Amino acid sequence: MKHFVGIDLGTSSVKVLLLNENGEVVSSITKEYPLYFPQNGWSEQNPEDWYSQTIVALKELLSKIDTNSILSFSFSGQMHGLVMLDEKDKTIRPAILWNDSRSQHETDVLNENKD
Repeated sequence: MKHFVGIDLGTSSVKVLLLNENGEVVSSITKEYPLYFPQNGWSEQNPEDWYSQTIVALKELLSKIDTNSILSFSFSGQMHGLVMLDEKDKTIRPAILWNDSRSQHETDVLNENKD
C-alpha cells in the first residue's frame, strides 16, 4: 500500500498525518511547543522548537510503516510569521508570530493615511 504524509505547522503544535492511497487516515500525531509572551501584546516562538518537534513527530509516525511506500509529503505552516536569519541561515531571535500586536499603532496610522 502507498502512503502520503501531511505536516501542519500550527501556532501551538505541529500535526503530522499519514494517509493511505484510499485517503484514509492511518495515523496522526501532534507535538506541542511553547508560545512566549515576553511583553504585553507580543507573541513569539523559537523556530528550533518547530523543527525539533516536527522531526520527533515524523520519526514516530514513520516508524509504523515501510518508508519506501511514501509517495509524497505535503506541508502547511503558520501565516505571517517573521523569522530572522543571519548570513548562515541561523535564527537570530525568536520568531514574531502573526498574532503579535506590537506594531498595532503603526498599522493604525497606515490604515488612516490611504493617500
